[in-house]
Amino acid sequence: MSTTEEETHMRTRLIVALAGSFVVLAALAACATPAAGDAAPGGGADAVAPAPRVDGGWLDGGATIGVVTYGSSSCRPEVSQVTEEDGVIVVALREPAADACTDDLVARALEVPVPEGVDASTDQQVRVELEDVRTDIDLPAYSGGPIEEFAPSASWIGDRVIALRTWGSSSCLPVVEDTRVASPASVVVRFEIPPADQVCTMDMAPQLTLVQLDPDAVVDRDATLSFGVLDAAETVPIR
Repeated sequence: MSTTEEETHMRTRLIVALAGSFVVLAALAACATPAAGDAAPGGGADAVAPAPRVDGGWLDGGATIGVVTYGSSSCRPEVSQVTEEDGVIVVALREPAADACTDDLVARALEVPVPEGVDASTDQQVRVELEDVRTDIDLPAYSGGPIEEFAPSASWIGDRVIALRTWGSSSCLPVVEDTRVASPASVVVRFEIPPADQVCTMDMAPQLTLVQLDPDAVVDRDATLSFGVLDAAETVPIR
């Protein structure tokens, strides 16, 4: 083979190799980049990811709202501001100042005061905002009666979570040890016995405890929740 023919042959092999590399790189890029149609159902190139899950329900006779977000157990968002804007309750949250967060996924409860002038006896829309992400919740009208001061209350937060609002030390929150569905009309929650050497602040503050039900549990929406240490000591309706 002459020098000219050899050089032409080498250039041809180089072009083929480069073309093959381009095909491989293009395939890898296609795998690493989500397709436009995967961003959101029916979305295009400008579609955005769906908003994170947020649940809510009335507490304290409609005076407050239990808001539940889902994320790291060590980096719980905090309430920054609550306002009423054009008939919508807007709850602005902020991320806590933390150097690192645990890589887990738990339900995180917050109690939010209802803005003055909002009527809990009518359907309400709640917008929860965390940085640039917002999620809307439709709250059906509160149908229960008033709650006395320092009395417990319970509310459905979504389909399988109950928020229980009690009163006690702000530094020693109740811890659920066991949950049992006694019947479709009765849920029983047992709290852990606090350690004998546990030191608690001597204040009286609202405590929000999440009671999570088994996915297969059958519970009426108007069931009651009994709770306490060892044997159930108090019962409240779930609203």
